Amino acid sequence: MPLSPKSKREECPKCHSYEMHNRVLARPGEDSAVYVECAACGEFVARYTLKRYTCEDPYRSFLRQMRHQRMSSGALTHKKGQEFADKLWEGWEEAKRLSEASEIRHMEDLLEEFE
Repeated sequence: MPLSPKSKREECPKCHSYEMHNRVLARPGEDSAVYVECAACGEFVARYTLKRYTCEDPYRSFLRQMRHQRMSSGALTHKKGQEFADKLWEGWEEAKRLSEASEIRHMEDLLEEFE
């Protein structure tokens, strides 16, 4: 049976708020770590590690990721950048839609389905 995409909104284990702050820790030679803190009560909620980071300007993020690779043309770079941005925004919309429509589950349970 094929696996379908899943999404989840973080919920504070203490006060059940959905308002969160991300605190990013970047160390040389390691994947960046995101520590999720409840904005309402300050409780630790979760920690994630990141291999790549994309900001609100996906084309700029794409160019940063590509700076160590050579491309044969500016047109190709622009096309790949647009594809990167399109995929990012599609994923964002899907994550919002799925997390609003899904039951509340622990993140470990959600991720375990894909292992």
